[in-house]
Formats: sequence, C-alpha cells, structure tokens
Amino acid sequence: MASSLLISFRGSWVKILSKSSSIFCINFPDGSLKLSIYDALLPFLFINTFRYLGLTFMAKEQFYDGFPQEFLTTVGLLDFTTAILAIISLVALKNKWRFAIPLVWIFNIIGFGDLVTAFPQFFGLKLYDQNLGFIWLMFITYGLVTFLSHIYIFIRLFRNLKKKSST
Repeated sequence: MASSLLISFRGSWVKILSKSSSIFCINFPDGSLKLSIYDALLPFLFINTFRYLGLTFMAKEQFYDGFPQEFLTTVGLLDFTTAILAIISLVALKNKWRFAIPLVWIFNIIGFGDLVTAFPQFFGLKLYDQNLGFIWLMFITYGLVTFLSHIYIFIRLFRNLKKKSST
C-alpha cells in the first residue's frame, strides 16, 4: 500500500511524497480550475509574502561562516524583492486591478528565478554538511512550498493565456 503526503487547498490536491514512487504530480479536480485566476492565485502569493525572511541571510553572525557573502547578499535581496512583489501582486489581485496578472508574471519569474539560482548554489557549496540549524528546516520545508507555489502559479498563468487566446 502506498502512502502519500497530500496537501489540499480549496479542493486542489498536491501530492508531495509517495513511498511507492518518486514521481511528483499535481492533480487538480474539476472544481479547483473553475476558480477565477484572481481567487486561485491569492493563497499562493500569500505563501510568498514571507520571503522577506531571506534578509536574515545578510546578517553575518546569523549563519555558518562558510556561506560566501555574495551568495548571502544575492539570496537575501532576491527573496526580499520577491516578498515585496508578492505583497503588491496580492493587493492587485484582491482588488482585481487590470495590471494584476502582468504583475503576477513579473513576481513569479523573479521569485522562481531566485529559487532556481539559489538551490544549486546551496547544494554546490555542500552546505547540507554543515550544522545550519533552523535554516536547514526552512530550506527543506518553506523552500519546497514556495517552489511548488511557483509551479502552480505558472500553470494557472499559462492556462489563462491559453484561455484568452482561444476566445
């Protein structure tokens, strides 16, 4: 019998782990895709509003000394930029401003780019061999959640583009 870790939000199921396979999948029941793009993206943007915590990377005494300063500065500033864009995009989506969706595109590209550049550097520096304490927990939990949120946001943005081009 396969056991899985499933996360549900408004009827959307995201399968994270499975003992029987290492396949990552996202399954959207019919009801979840009927939400407007504005309503569907709100919780996933909210998750990213806490990315300002990346600024703690810039506090020298906060972390393991093996972190290169340029890595810490880049991660800190990109996380902070992503958090600010998430907050602005959240307000724009909530109020259904006409530039909300283009703003979400900008947020998602910058935020996803931040994760895609930071994760390989983190592993390349072999920082997982160091005693990073709480940072390790944040990396494997919150980092994964934000990564998955960006994937979902891209899926919804591309479906929205496809929907607009077909009408």
